[in-house]
Amino acid sequence: MTCSSTWRATRRRSPWRSLKETESRCRGTSVTQSPNNLAVIAAAGSRKTQQIVDSVLSDPSERVLVTTYTTENLGQLVGRLSAGSGILPAHVTAMGWFTFLLNECARPYQSAVLGDVGVIRGLDFVGQRFKFAKRSEPQKYYMDRHKDMFRDGLSDFTVQANRATNGLVIDRLAGMYDHIYIDEVQDLAGHDLELLDLLFKSPIGVTVVGDPRQATYATNNSKKNKRYKGGGVVDWLAERDDRCLIDVRDVSFRCNQEICDFADGLYPDLDPTVSKNAEVTGHDGIFEIKRDEVHDYVQRHAPMVLRYDKRADTLGLDAMNIGLSKGSTFDRVLIFPTKPMLKYLGSRNPDEAGAREKLYVAVTRAKYSVAFVVP
Repeated sequence: MTCSSTWRATRRRSPWRSLKETESRCRGTSVTQSPNNLAVIAAAGSRKTQQIVDSVLSDPSERVLVTTYTTENLGQLVGRLSAGSGILPAHVTAMGWFTFLLNECARPYQSAVLGDVGVIRGLDFVGQRFKFAKRSEPQKYYMDRHKDMFRDGLSDFTVQANRATNGLVIDRLAGMYDHIYIDEVQDLAGHDLELLDLLFKSPIGVTVVGDPRQATYATNNSKKNKRYKGGGVVDWLAERDDRCLIDVRDVSFRCNQEICDFADGLYPDLDPTVSKNAEVTGHDGIFEIKRDEVHDYVQRHAPMVLRYDKRADTLGLDAMNIGLSKGSTFDRVLIFPTKPMLKYLGSRNPDEAGAREKLYVAVTRAKYSVAFVVP
């Protein structure tokens, strides 16, 4: 799910300020902090990733880093930034979040924490640190016996290295990049937010985009900043609206209004989404079909088949896991729902939907129609 490759060449009005209100204060920040920090919090289909693509390509003189957590999303970004060629413009570097942390943050100043160079080998994505490991023994605290960094501690290590070197980690990044773009910011967790805070305070321009309703992944399981994990990142950003502009977008250029309304029902505390897709095809909206109707339906409408995971019985049809579909757009989708999702179809109670972020992602992949397979 995560990527180590590198390519080079609940909107709540009370804690949120309008874009204009925030902008007036951000432009008065100190000379050491970039005035170009932006957080785009937007519904599915609002073209938030296109914001990154357009901004990156608008100024070839600006040295740019684009990063995101998952392999799938990074591939989509590279494809769009390179117009499908895989070759990025010379001013652009794109890499996965953990590649960024390892190669650009942790390794260059590892001696400040570990007391030696060349110690870090790679990333231990699944291992856990020993329960009684102490920070005073950093090689045991941050790394496994093979000298691979535990994923839960990598951003913590980066922040510690920056502190131990009086800011050299961030200074080095500022010497390399004029602007850093982070897609799917709701995936960041733990000490990632501490690092993001340092970047917000730096001379580097930082743009983050995301949707709290699509918090299907997390970079780590650290207890640090636990209350801001997933959708809570909007509260973390709202508390820092003096460091970045906040642009809230409640429109969808992808989904028609009926799909938007269904998806909004999963998050009733957030502002409703307004559809900008008024196209009528003759088969539009939300549908339920029986299992014995599935093959005829697929032949007639050619939907993308989505499932929660590979354990789902899709009646022999090729299917994509919902998590992997994030960022994609299809004309139509056919969903093999979980039991909680089926329960939600009957009750429309979001507390009964199970992993409602997964259901939200699945439904909002479609432009015209969503069909659920029901018993």
